[in-house]
Amino acid sequence: MKFFQISILIISLVVFSCSNSKENKKVFTVFSGTIKNPNSDSLSIMNVEYKIIHTFYLLNNKFTDTINIEKGFYYLTDGTETTQIYLEPNFNLNLSLNAKEFDESLHYWGKGAYENNYLVKKTLLNESFGVKNYYGYYAKLDENRFLKDADSIYQIKLDFLNKHKDSLNEEFYFIEYNDIKYGYLNKIAQYEALKRFVMDNNEFTVSVNYPNPFNKVDLTNDLLLNSRNYLDFVDLHIAKITTERINGFDSVDYQIAFLETIKKEIKSTKLKEIMVFKTSISSIDYTEELDRYYGLAKSVLTNESHILELTYKYNKLKRLSKGAASPNFELKDINGNVYNLNDFKGKYVYIDIWATWCLPCLKEIPALMELEKEYKQIQFVSICKDDERESWEKMVKDKQLKGIQLFSSDENISFFEEYMVRGVPRFILIDDNGKIIDANAMRPSNPDIKKVFDDLK
Repeated sequence: MKFFQISILIISLVVFSCSNSKENKKVFTVFSGTIKNPNSDSLSIMNVEYKIIHTFYLLNNKFTDTINIEKGFYYLTDGTETTQIYLEPNFNLNLSLNAKEFDESLHYWGKGAYENNYLVKKTLLNESFGVKNYYGYYAKLDENRFLKDADSIYQIKLDFLNKHKDSLNEEFYFIEYNDIKYGYLNKIAQYEALKRFVMDNNEFTVSVNYPNPFNKVDLTNDLLLNSRNYLDFVDLHIAKITTERINGFDSVDYQIAFLETIKKEIKSTKLKEIMVFKTSISSIDYTEELDRYYGLAKSVLTNESHILELTYKYNKLKRLSKGAASPNFELKDINGNVYNLNDFKGKYVYIDIWATWCLPCLKEIPALMELEKEYKQIQFVSICKDDERESWEKMVKDKQLKGIQLFSSDENISFFEEYMVRGVPRFILIDDNGKIIDANAMRPSNPDIKKVFDDLK
């Protein structure tokens, strides 16, 4: 920004007429860049909730813009690739990259460059760990080997951070240090559950000497809100407390109990807002008391955009209530035959939305095939989404999958949008008149699903 010299007289008048001038003055961030082989015509900045807050449009593969943004960690994305970025008011930051070699070619210069070049190098360091970034790798290790590997990677990341410590500002270092720490604690906290799931061994428990990751949890420092690993760890902490609270009370709605735990345990207004929004957007689909859940979440939220997004989802879910007409689909099977949901009128329909790359989806297949054998009055329909057609066809043939097997080449079809399918597996139960029984039905592996099917008339 270019400022012109002004006279002492004018300065005096401005100071006299404008109280608290420092508070009123906005400080901007200047951000410019050159992109080779761009994947799109723009770059966007997302906040810690992955919401786009600013978009830069390319002109001749270049962009420059002045933005008003709070100090903190964000994500920079071109729609295909995403990288972490750190921004402050007063930064004058430049970047260059080749989108075909996104992380390897990314380079910054100007004010704010050191912190961001550190983040680029950190990304490359994380990529170098290869399979050790995959949760399934750790789940297959015995406890001692897991702890050794987790500790080793944790120390490598800390050493890398401390190597750059003297050139990083104090606040940046504090957040980075805690992000690494909470990333490590997330691994420790999830090991037992992941091992049970991946190894299909519900009897597995860690030893009495296993470290307690929840020994000291800081729920007061708002600087930590810049760390995604911290927010995920708080989520695990709240889940642990909630599970302990409702243990043995089968009639309690877990989603409601989770919100109530957030309200009780978290004193920081900002953290409470983020956690309520984070969990309500992802979990409101699963509550059995939609109106109560919505009211409880809304009573905490103060951010207008959070309220609007939750209200939008709530209103869509109201249209998916029991007894409402189900949205329709029209998809093809492996032989090119077209199926429409209306084709199954007169039969109950149990829909499985899945993908070949989804481990939880694959673990449900044996139980699903058993249900298909037992309940002939129900039409079982499996829809593969967000996948490669060749992978789907191979799995259908290799596993000799039964029922109606359909493939969606477009994950944005209206059926998925209306049901707000954001992840797989997802199960939907529809009655013989095409009306919704349960938009989030139990999984095939849940023993209680048989009682639901037995009660169908």
